[in-house]
Amino acid sequence: MGIPYKMQRKKNPQKRTEPGKWYAVPKTGTPVEDKVMSRMATADTTVADFELEGSAKLISKWLYTQFMNGKRARVPGLGTFRITFGSEGVDDIRDFHTGLIRNVKIAFIPDSDLRDKVLQDITFENAGVEEDGVYYGSLENYKQVKGLTDSPAEPDDEEGEQGIPNP
Repeated sequence: MGIPYKMQRKKNPQKRTEPGKWYAVPKTGTPVEDKVMSRMATADTTVADFELEGSAKLISKWLYTQFMNGKRARVPGLGTFRITFGSEGVDDIRDFHTGLIRNVKIAFIPDSDLRDKVLQDITFENAGVEEDGVYYGSLENYKQVKGLTDSPAEPDDEEGEQGIPNP
């Protein structure tokens, strides 16, 4: 079974007076419920939920099946996976064929609890600079070698790290 797509006419924002072209866009169905996913992923196996590696392989297999049936796939606590793609546009819908579909990708949207927790706790730390194939172990080393001085636009903490919490 193929991955379903739908045709959409899209106008070029720079040529609003011209008629749009036809493009293929993914058409995905609603993902199955969490409990159904768990049953499908572990069907006909003896793998327990705590066996992460085996479970991950099962989930991967389940994801493949969902994609091939044109569905998004939600993994509880992790997020939702879906197929995305673009296509060449055609002036006449009768000229469209699947050979014009390109740039097929698997997109991931993290679970809101996971995303919120990551964004709440995230910080950033400078781990060096690489320029022209040369790695400098710290931002401070790079500035010293290049003869750069600190500017007010680049605040460093006392250890020379760039810890920037997400607001």
